[in-house]
Amino acid sequence: MTGEHVFAIGDVHGRADLLGPLLATIEDRAADMNVEFSIVFLGDIIDHGPRSREAMEMVEETLARTPGSKLVLGNHDWFPLRILHELTGDDQDVALDYWIREIGGWATLVSYDFDPESFSVLDLERHFPTSHLDMLRSASSYVELTEHILVHAGLAPNVSLAKQTRRDLMWIREPFLSTPFEFGKVVVHGHSVTPSLRCEVARHRIGIDTGAYKTGHLSAIHIQPDGSVQFLQTNAMLTCIVENVDPAYI
Repeated sequence: MTGEHVFAIGDVHGRADLLGPLLATIEDRAADMNVEFSIVFLGDIIDHGPRSREAMEMVEETLARTPGSKLVLGNHDWFPLRILHELTGDDQDVALDYWIREIGGWATLVSYDFDPESFSVLDLERHFPTSHLDMLRSASSYVELTEHILVHAGLAPNVSLAKQTRRDLMWIREPFLSTPFEFGKVVVHGHSVTPSLRCEVARHRIGIDTGAYKTGHLSAIHIQPDGSVQFLQTNAMLTCIVENVDPAYI
């Protein structure tokens, strides 16, 4: 990805109504600038919001048509894979129930026209779209750029990038959020909704999860080849895209 413009998009959580306009604005922006670009989705495409299936289809289409684009696996995206590939027997049923009832999986299954009350592990294996499961299986743990590391949740301090655990990459909040540790590159992440509900810039990290499924604000960061950044954000209340949004500095 060296030498090209990269747009990273924060947690979508089923808000296809916000993702569509944001993707269109990114493409228009790149066309106006006459630059090559790629898009990195920072994970949590599904759960909570009402249109997870449509959001997954948009991601799938973007990865196919925009060279170099990638999906980073979020903890919500990982849950179906965990159920199918990392658990067995009763543990699968327990995890499926937890996904459906506790962390937003109910809305995801409804968006795929499944009945969450009767949905089973076998249904997940046999009837959930294979291409969507394959896309999650092939998702990246992180994406490294010249001056930035793009990841879903963050990094564990004092641990090299190569030795970061998958759990920390998908789940960590503290001590990552408050650490003074310098990672060598600025870490761009989602997962933790920013207190200001704006993109937030700290010394070692940039948070771009602005709580889309509740706030109606889906945010993205535009990373230029020289490492400079700008921010874009949907605004559902105004049904528009706001470009060059001023972040909060923390």
